[in-house]
Amino acid sequence: MRAEELFYSLLKAEDETEVETILSDLGYLEDESNWLPLGGFENNFSTVGNQQSEPAGALVDKLINGIDAVLMSECFSAGIWPESAEAPQSMKEAVERFFGVRDGRLDGIDARERTRLAEKYELRLIAVGTKESPCYLLIDKGEGQTPATFPDTFLSLQKSNKLRIPFVQGKFNAGGTGVLQFCGTKNYQLIVSKRHPMAPRGEQDSTADLWGFTLVRRLRPTKGKRSSVYVYLAPEGRELSFEAESIQVLPGNESSSRAPTPYSLPLEYGTCVKLYNYSWRPKSTATTEARYEIERYLQAPCLPFRITETRDYQANYFSATIAGVWATVNPEDE
Repeated sequence: MRAEELFYSLLKAEDETEVETILSDLGYLEDESNWLPLGGFENNFSTVGNQQSEPAGALVDKLINGIDAVLMSECFSAGIWPESAEAPQSMKEAVERFFGVRDGRLDGIDARERTRLAEKYELRLIAVGTKESPCYLLIDKGEGQTPATFPDTFLSLQKSNKLRIPFVQGKFNAGGTGVLQFCGTKNYQLIVSKRHPMAPRGEQDSTADLWGFTLVRRLRPTKGKRSSVYVYLAPEGRELSFEAESIQVLPGNESSSRAPTPYSLPLEYGTCVKLYNYSWRPKSTATTEARYEIERYLQAPCLPFRITETRDYQANYFSATIAGVWATVNPEDE
């Protein structure tokens, strides 16, 4: 199976059992040599497991990572090194300078402009799968990463990747792993990314224009090991990658009577993360109960994002823009 074909098979799998069937058919599941420890060390279970106690809070950490990625991409596009003195010294300053939002406050722009901003940078939370066992996609059209840098970015732990960047929120290089313990019983998470065309890349990085992807999972104790270890898919010790102008991960256009079709529209660069069988199950559409739960944790995001329902629900609307509880909006007008 070609790498791109494998990626789409994993992307469209809506249950961890489907994921395991795909991996088993390729011989990846049984052979532990195809998997490397997350963070580069085997004793990573406690680091991952101690991030979040609730699935909604863990999901918000991933949304914050997406917002950070967009802030970083705009900084690079402006020709500014994020750690330099010329860079914004706060999130509010970054939002005002890079996005033209007065005082960096989302309540200073109307609902249509907030939606336009979220859609331009594809800041998305998308509910897919089934009502009983949902999966979630988190997407951003931000800085992205090259396949070669995955071990030092998405798959790293306890590194100071953002510590000296004053205008981003995620600093500790661990919050993005908080979702893993809530991903079904096997803790599967799919990550795919391509570097923003204006973002710097290493001179020797031959993967700079490729999409990279991997799958993270929990490996239960075997052969006398005392604890589980989180690992990621890297056949023959290498990151999986493929060449493509875009990937079909964004939802299609919705109608007034039917939810949009998932995996329909292209993303040219940035990042998409899929959480399988996520143990957060709001009882109604993602645009109502799930939205309110997210706003309980994320009361004032510095950038807006769209939440979209693609499952088999009857609803008046299937997408809404989240901009914080104080930026009062009517989602039906968005």
